[in-house]
Amino acid sequence: MIPRHLVSKGAGIALDLATGLARDPNDGPGKAVFFSDVTLWLDKQGKDWADFGVDYEAVIDELVKAPVPQLYTTLVQKAHAILCDASRDGVRLYYPGGDVEHVTPQVRADVHAAITTSLERDWPPYIQGLIDRGALQPR
Repeated sequence: MIPRHLVSKGAGIALDLATGLARDPNDGPGKAVFFSDVTLWLDKQGKDWADFGVDYEAVIDELVKAPVPQLYTTLVQKAHAILCDASRDGVRLYYPGGDVEHVTPQVRADVHAAITTSLERDWPPYIQGLIDRGALQPR
């Protein structure tokens, strides 16, 4: 979706890695791929972003500022923490009362699925609205 001439080489590599993961029949998370998914996928292969010459933080900052369609969503703090987790065993959430919750990979998959469902619902009308207003030209 993002023309590579609009982003740096590092951002292009990150987007290509996300596309590769989306198409991976074994590890692919489906239609929505998050940076944490790519980070975990790379880790399972014994690699990290630097192995591809990608400055992770710089690429995220660049893509947030890129002149491309972006749909912002509201997440509860817990879902955001789960979405950002790239650990193999799942994040542990510590609550003020002393409770600790271990977020299993299945819970992460459930949160991922819920966010994907939201994106599948909201992205098409958002893009169509941009097209209707002339802010985006279809190919």
